[in-house]
Amino acid sequence: MIPFEQFDETSKPIPQGRIRKIALVHKHMKAGGIEALIVRMARWLATNGYSVTIYLYSNGGPMLRHLQQIDGLKVIVRDNGKEPPVDLSVLNQLMRAEKYDLVYSFSPSGLLLSYAIPAHVRLSGVYQPETYKLERNRKMVRAIRAFDKNFHHKLVFMNPTVRRYTARALSAEMPEQFMPPPIEQGPEDLQLGSPHSRRIVSVGAIQQFSMHYAQVIELMEELVQIDPAFTYHIFGEGPDEARLLKSINESEAKDHIFIHPMPRSGVIKDVLADSFCFIGSGAIMIQACGGGIPGITSRTNDADALSEGYFYQLPPHEIGESFWESAETYEIGELVKNLLVSENVYRKAAERCKQKARKFEIDRVMWDFLQLAESKLNNGAFTK
Repeated sequence: MIPFEQFDETSKPIPQGRIRKIALVHKHMKAGGIEALIVRMARWLATNGYSVTIYLYSNGGPMLRHLQQIDGLKVIVRDNGKEPPVDLSVLNQLMRAEKYDLVYSFSPSGLLLSYAIPAHVRLSGVYQPETYKLERNRKMVRAIRAFDKNFHHKLVFMNPTVRRYTARALSAEMPEQFMPPPIEQGPEDLQLGSPHSRRIVSVGAIQQFSMHYAQVIELMEELVQIDPAFTYHIFGEGPDEARLLKSINESEAKDHIFIHPMPRSGVIKDVLADSFCFIGSGAIMIQACGGGIPGITSRTNDADALSEGYFYQLPPHEIGESFWESAETYEIGELVKNLLVSENVYRKAAERCKQKARKFEIDRVMWDFLQLAESKLNNGAFTK
């Protein structure tokens, strides 16, 4: 998701351990979920007094500017996108770097290159279920294994599903090390949802695998019969936008459905304010739920556009866009209409979603992550 969905809240003071100097290693800053994660991590670490350097070994990308706006952050990046794919000047700086307390990478290629950086602790995040199974990564994985046969002990997983898929791909027992997406949220008493509102919101890229848009457009024809005040607001852009607009224009509820540009920095609170429910997945769903809005999950690449339930029904660390084997699925319309049963039903669903969302709050997630790194350092788990 986009990295701009921050609430303007200051972080809580974080206890300081031995890890103070951190390097983050990634290929580029093109638009994507991992790049959004890097922006959040870097912003939080720099704000809380950590010394952070980011090495981008391929090129910059459109999201580089968000890193460059973070005070105190050092970014080392090639100044062009020409071949070779790994810029030798960046590699040279990797090898000449002073020793870091922690170096953290975000892909197999990033992990391999991170071995060029002197560090006390080396970890690498895994954010897609099939990362270590993909054909394009096989040579990279063989190279990592030849260099460090126990590299899988350095892997940190977004959720248990990603861990399970990685264990299958590498035929090895994976450590139970998790880092769910750290999401900036407002204060705990923030209340953006309302059982009296009739405003339904979705935020995200408009592309073919976002099947839930079509189902909600169909659902709106029913909802406006129940209450003509219902509206559906889609914030996003993407390659399937023209087809989505066509579906809207052919709908009997077309006057109640609106497409808006993707929200930018500092406005997500306004986008979510006074909403009945949020339909989607990922970081902004977590923010919506953290603000007291019931979240209804959507499945990617699902032709039936079924839901895995309200956000609070997902297993630990899951954010609604993974490959986990759901025990039960629901029609999105059933979940929306259930919130209309009574104000009590609505508020219970909203509160349960909020409690789950708070487990992704950035202070909590980043502190747990640093505690993991500290434990490696304190146990003498010095890396190659």
